[in-house]
Amino acid sequence: MRFEDISRENPWWKFGNKFHNYDRHLRELHNAFIEYKRKPLDLKNGNIYIIRGMRQIGKTTYIKQTIRSLLENDIDAGTILYISCDRLSSRKELHNLTSNFIQQNIEARTLYLFLDEITYLKDWVLELKNLADSNYIDRLIIVATGSNPIKLKEKTERLPGRRVEGNEYYFKPLNFRDFVFQSIDRLSVHIESQELADALVGLKGAIEKNTIDLYNFNPTSVKNILPFKEELDWLFATYTLTGGIPVVINDYLAQKYINKKENIGPNIYERFIRVVLGDITKLRRSETTAKAILKEIILKYASRYSFTKIGNSLNISHQTVIEYLELFENSLLIEVVSSYDFNKKSARIKGNKKIYFSNPFIYYSVAALLSGEDGFSITEEILLKNRDILIEGMVANHLARTKEIPYLKEWKTFLWMYYTKTGKEIDFIYKGGGDGYLGIEVKYREEVDIREITHIRETGKDIVLTKNQFEIVDDMTFIPIPVFLAGLGNSQRTL
Repeated sequence: MRFEDISRENPWWKFGNKFHNYDRHLRELHNAFIEYKRKPLDLKNGNIYIIRGMRQIGKTTYIKQTIRSLLENDIDAGTILYISCDRLSSRKELHNLTSNFIQQNIEARTLYLFLDEITYLKDWVLELKNLADSNYIDRLIIVATGSNPIKLKEKTERLPGRRVEGNEYYFKPLNFRDFVFQSIDRLSVHIESQELADALVGLKGAIEKNTIDLYNFNPTSVKNILPFKEELDWLFATYTLTGGIPVVINDYLAQKYINKKENIGPNIYERFIRVVLGDITKLRRSETTAKAILKEIILKYASRYSFTKIGNSLNISHQTVIEYLELFENSLLIEVVSSYDFNKKSARIKGNKKIYFSNPFIYYSVAALLSGEDGFSITEEILLKNRDILIEGMVANHLARTKEIPYLKEWKTFLWMYYTKTGKEIDFIYKGGGDGYLGIEVKYREEVDIREITHIRETGKDIVLTKNQFEIVDDMTFIPIPVFLAGLGNSQRTL
């Protein structure tokens, strides 16, 4: 890569802390309806930080925001190097760029290397090893991102003792809590009802002070958020359409409040269709088989079934089904929830599973891809016909991200489903404090009869997620879904 090309990727070398005026990602962020922010990294010398996340959800923008913050804190612009690795031809080119930069700044106490989309390069982990083992590692702060979580997971396992431990993070769409908290101020400006605007201010304060702790569940936090259920329902409608993905949210809100039209642009759906197809292509798998399995997931959404059943439906082996599902899961497209065996205190390997898309907008995009229909039209159709099962998937997404930590606590170690020999089912089993378990049922309808709920002795407490109902009956708590999700936080390793 020529110097002028690398210089163009590092506009702060020329413009300093005014570079955001000339950087595409930060210009787009400035012009967005809402500038959503993420948790900052605590950057320390001698460490390598890995950020895992699918494409098109804002990792590059996050890096540029981090660089802007460094400059605002008087870090020398010349000590910051950003490289978009998908523009490089080889690991050798990356090595040459980083080596030259380090040599040119040999007297600097700290150098910042931001290696974006590093998984595009073959053997990229060898370059991180090289940097980690170098004599100047204590002067470096390295941040590497990747949109191929499979490669990140596999390769970073080969970096023991090389400054990565404790520094791996997930980058996911906003959860409902963050969406609500960060959207309220901007939305309050656009709504005509002063009553709603004032209620939103109160809601923001209530959420800030109350978090639902599933590890030791107590309904007190729920009661404090409950008075704002009407406002949360209103916000939840937008979240359900957009899946908490900032670019999708901003497209929808801009059209709604500026163009006065309820829509999400077809170009937005196309972005995520390309993400799905791109992941399939990169993995060198059959697009036809992949689409067939994705269609089967939609047809059986939120139902429990075996891999063998999928294979029989498609006339392919269950081993092939497993292979594709693992690839989809590692690419962060789906989440496979296994059933739990309380006797063995582990997942039933041969038991039935439930499969959810990792985000509702991925569901809509896949449905648009398979049907050939307009993305927003298919979204409205899904919400009209299948809102209940879509929301069950959203609950799964939120539960999975509450405690997950790379390697130490993957979500499959604390979240499962359960069914009895007679076919009775509990949507989710959540590992709480000590040896305790929570049973969590999703019943998105007006009234839920307690007799409908499967209760087992292994779950000390049960949560039933409803459309409107709040009630406490013995150890069973009925909670409206938007209130519940607004109280759930992220794990410490989710940005």
